[in-house]
Amino acid sequence: MERLYAILSGESPTLSLEELKAILDVESRLYKVEGFLDGLAIFHAEIDDPVLITSRAAFIKEVGYPLGLYRSSDTCASKVVYDTLTFLEASVLDGDKEFWIDVETRGPYRHSLDLAGLRTRIASEAGKKGFKLSKRRAALNLRIFATEGAMMLGVTLSRLESRGFIERSPGRRPFFKPGPLSPRLSRAFVNLSRLKRGGRFADPFCGTGGFAIEACLLGAARIACGDLDWAMVRGGLINLSRYCPPGIWFYSAWNAARLPLSSNSVDSIATDPPYGRSTTTGRMGYLSLTRSFLNTAVEVLRSEGWIVYAGPTRMSPETLAEDAGLRVVKVIEMFVHGSLTRSIVVARFG
Repeated sequence: MERLYAILSGESPTLSLEELKAILDVESRLYKVEGFLDGLAIFHAEIDDPVLITSRAAFIKEVGYPLGLYRSSDTCASKVVYDTLTFLEASVLDGDKEFWIDVETRGPYRHSLDLAGLRTRIASEAGKKGFKLSKRRAALNLRIFATEGAMMLGVTLSRLESRGFIERSPGRRPFFKPGPLSPRLSRAFVNLSRLKRGGRFADPFCGTGGFAIEACLLGAARIACGDLDWAMVRGGLINLSRYCPPGIWFYSAWNAARLPLSSNSVDSIATDPPYGRSTTTGRMGYLSLTRSFLNTAVEVLRSEGWIVYAGPTRMSPETLAEDAGLRVVKVIEMFVHGSLTRSIVVARFG
């Protein structure tokens, strides 16, 4: 197994780490998380291409190979310089000696080491050996990351590309209604549902189609989505037609409490039942509607399939999954605003 690092988003450390585990469940044959610090995960994975991690991710900023882990102090500076020069000399290809170092500090921790000064020192020592610090022409991109009294030196493999999320933001879609989750959070939900390329996906509360769009972009072979609101159905059809090829998805008006899908026909479900200020539950209320949805979801979900949904933390939405016979794997809490903290429930059937 390869030893890798992942730099995680600071917006939700728990969500970021769980998304990493979910992606590794899908893309790697075997993995083990070695350690986790604020914003940094070190792990071993048997994976064909680590770039797949950031190409799928929403909250994983970067993946690479760790070259060294150190206690963040003045005394480690010489060791970091030595390790960097050793790696550069061993990695020169065809005489290309341009490289770059990105530095980042995470969290409210005091670091006695001046990272910008350390980069300058590395550049000076490397320059004596013919290397040059150049961001535009870099053949190697190195990373220095300091957090929780520790520092990592690594070589970057890939970074998260955020442009697509911006282009798919709700306000830029052909059809828009207030209230949908962002594309990044929608992508994280779908990743947590362990959707594989060629898998079958469903979103019973599809709204404007955000989850279905992300599932499509992740390579789902079949997408079933629906909503009780006909206006959402008509608008969602327009959005999915914009981002997804025809033939792999359908959007229907349905009652999520009675899903019109065949038994054992879905691999992954990711959805966001209505509970916010701008949503309606068709007079059932969140608890009653979600309980009914989960009871029918276990009928259409395949054995070992995953389901991800959300609800107000104060209502303990995870208990609904347990009542439906699902095994709750993780509950992730996210602050939304003063009167709402959201719980994302990750559960498995069978």
